[in-house]
Amino acid sequence: MFEKKEDRSSIMKKTSKNEVKLGIISGLLTISVLLSIYFVLILNTYIIYTHFFYFPVILACLWWKKNGLIIPIFLSILILLFPWFKRLEFFDLITLENILRALSLIVLGLVVSILSEQISKTQSELEEALNELKRSNKDLQQFAYVASHDCKEPLRAIISFSELLKEEYSNVLDEEGREYIKFIEDGAMRMRYLINDLLHFSRVKTKAKKPQLVDINNVIKDIKKNLHNAIKENNATIIYEDMPTIMVDRTHILQLFQNLISNSIKFRREKPPEIKIGFEKKEKYWEFYVKDNGIGIEEEYFDRIFDIFQRLHTREEYEGSGIGLAICKRIIERFGGKIWVESEVGKGSTFFFTIPTNKRYK
Repeated sequence: MFEKKEDRSSIMKKTSKNEVKLGIISGLLTISVLLSIYFVLILNTYIIYTHFFYFPVILACLWWKKNGLIIPIFLSILILLFPWFKRLEFFDLITLENILRALSLIVLGLVVSILSEQISKTQSELEEALNELKRSNKDLQQFAYVASHDCKEPLRAIISFSELLKEEYSNVLDEEGREYIKFIEDGAMRMRYLINDLLHFSRVKTKAKKPQLVDINNVIKDIKKNLHNAIKENNATIIYEDMPTIMVDRTHILQLFQNLISNSIKFRREKPPEIKIGFEKKEKYWEFYVKDNGIGIEEEYFDRIFDIFQRLHTREEYEGSGIGLAICKRIIERFGGKIWVESEVGKGSTFFFTIPTNKRYK
């Protein structure tokens, strides 16, 4: 029943649009014919009168395609009849010129109608491809969420039973057996982190909240509490100026800053991490940066690091799932901004990102 109402509504809209188009073409035709009669019968000139026919011909063939050719055909017949109204000979120079004018109108209409059909075909193909892409993205997001959610239960069982084995049979097992249990625990914990990161990645758009005014100073204070242990263990220093209050999804902006700050602490050199956070107000957007004195990144990897599951180091060197920066990029894309990095190996990295001041989030 609902689909029938939608069909009726769409049909009524199309009918209304066609009526408007018909009215416009009819009005233009009337004006063109009256101007032509004025030029030919009153001013007695044939120089520019057919120019008035171009606009209705182009519009008719653009809107109605090959069906619109009836307009240039009608006008061509009218042009050929003008000598009769003036009581001229049918086979004089003016008649020949009128035949050429009539043919030019028909050719113009034919070219416009063909181009219009090609444009419509290309547009429909693009719309179909876009709809298919949207469906694929939706399916992938749903798959990532379901797969990650369903994997949690057996993973909890693996972790629980490995802990139980270690507690109950630790005295029975030899050193090699205890090492195997540790491998199971480490693998299960890595899988847990990976699943949680996948869930965060899939929820960036599906679980997004409405933007609100957020004080970035308070966001950084919350991040310092969340990362308290890591900051203390690494003797890290976080320096930030008086940050602005912006319209944004608080959960996502916190996750964005926290991922970048966490990376700055993780990818450190021997000296304690020093992280500077700042911003600049541009005309149409905010530009933020997170700068560190860490190990740095080679230029060839500047784009690659924002792809999902991309790692530049082994798990033995630095733990992590390789999803953190991909989540940052996804959040920034939802905000309608851009994210990039400037870095030099051995000197540190600076991550920049922009957030438009007046853009609706996706």
